[in-house]
Formats: sequence, structure tokens, C-alpha cells
Amino acid sequence: SCSACHGADAKGVPNLGKDLVDSEFVAKMSDDELVAFVKQGRSTDDPANTTGVAMPPKGGNPALQEAQIRGIVAYLRSLHK
Repeated sequence: SCSACHGADAKGVPNLGKDLVDSEFVAKMSDDELVAFVKQGRSTDDPANTTGVAMPPKGGNPALQEAQIRGIVAYLRSLHK
């Protein structure tokens, strides 16, 4: 799940997942772009991957549905400063 790397509070886990609360990446992307990103994930060879840890598609939960991903994006928006 997302919290394994990004933390229960979405503030990130050192050397695993980025802080999503204060994230410029989250702020600049549209909801649709974030949904697509969560679906796709990020590989370790992606130049934008600064942790060296892969983000699996759907956070490693292949059963995650579109509505659930949109709920995650809405939750991130509610946390974002």
C-alpha cells in the first residue's frame, strides 16, 4: 500500500517514499495525471526517481480500482499545503 513507503501521514519514509504533503510534484499535476502516475508507478531507472526505490504500479496493489485511486488523489489534495 502507499503508506508502506509514503507513511501513514503521507510525510514520507526516509530512503523509501517521498513526502506527498509538501510535494511540488503532487501540486503541479492534475488529478488525472496523478491517477495515471499511480496506475503506472515509477521504475528505478526513471531519471526522476531520486530514491532509487521503485514505486510499483498501483502501489503494489493490483486490485486497486479507478475509484479508489481517485479517492487517494482526493486525500492527497486534502493534505497538501
